[in-house]
Amino acid sequence: MAIILLIFSLYYVDQPDIGVPGHGVFNIQLRFGPGGEVLGIVHLGIWNRFGLGISYGAENLIGAGDPAVYELPGVQIRIVALEEGILPPTLILGFDNQGYGGYDGTRYTIRSKGLYCLAGKAFSYPNIVFSPSLGVNYCFEADDQLDLFMGLKIQFGSSTALLLDYCPNFKDDLDRNKGYFNTALRFIFHEEIFFEFALRDILNNSIQDQQLNRLIKIGYQGSF
Repeated sequence: MAIILLIFSLYYVDQPDIGVPGHGVFNIQLRFGPGGEVLGIVHLGIWNRFGLGISYGAENLIGAGDPAVYELPGVQIRIVALEEGILPPTLILGFDNQGYGGYDGTRYTIRSKGLYCLAGKAFSYPNIVFSPSLGVNYCFEADDQLDLFMGLKIQFGSSTALLLDYCPNFKDDLDRNKGYFNTALRFIFHEEIFFEFALRDILNNSIQDQQLNRLIKIGYQGSF
């Protein structure tokens, strides 16, 4: 179960992973980010190649002042268009309108993916698995934009993983044109629960002085 949890995670840090839970498998995550942001995500495997999720949260939920609750919940859809083989990668078609940070009525501080296509593949060695992926997306927030994103998961045994992801974040007035680069360590406990600590915006891309902001995730995966 621990290996399944690592493989079928929803995201690296901020960018989508290639995982889609199998039929009857559910994944629950809580994200605790800068500015008192708390975001909950529930994802369910409807069929083996189709997953549906919903997310909801608020900025400044933890801390002083009034919380800024998001106007609408986010929706996540994932479809396995091509299953991984000896040569072919896994190919995911998805939709995700959940961004991160504040929401001003038209966009999140870090924009959502919108429609996306993601390809990735796992390379296994004794006690270690490399899982790189590359995706392209079309964001509907503010000015519609094409963008890219990529991720890498290095899984050590069945209890630890190093996560890296990057998005160039093209044509965004709220950044310094360096892109968002994030990294995290994920730890598995009791085969079903994970804890993750992340450092985000390592390249100091945000104009809001968010370099090396910290993020904590707690997750659980089960089935029925």
